[in-house]
Amino acid sequence: MSLASPPKGERTPLNAEGDFYVEADTCLWCMAPENQAPELMGFEQSDGCFFRRQPETPDETTHAINAIHYSCVQALRYAGKDATIIARLRACGCEHLCDTRS
Repeated sequence: MSLASPPKGERTPLNAEGDFYVEADTCLWCMAPENQAPELMGFEQSDGCFFRRQPETPDETTHAINAIHYSCVQALRYAGKDATIIARLRACGCEHLCDTRS
């Protein structure tokens, strides 16, 4: 059964171009995503957290998925169409944070 995709959120302005992103005006400065993916995440007091770069390796993709999973306010999202990443997000209860569902 395919569920309708939620509307795509507006991205934090500092977010790197790519599939993983942080929705604008949602970060509460919990620092959980930064702890899960320190090589990918950035933080600015004016905007909160953001993906300063996109994952390039399997380990970094795991870190990005963990950052989504552990975000306290579910501000991080995945906009890509990679079925494996979507399945991994589904497995950890985060399918609703995917802009596209397969």
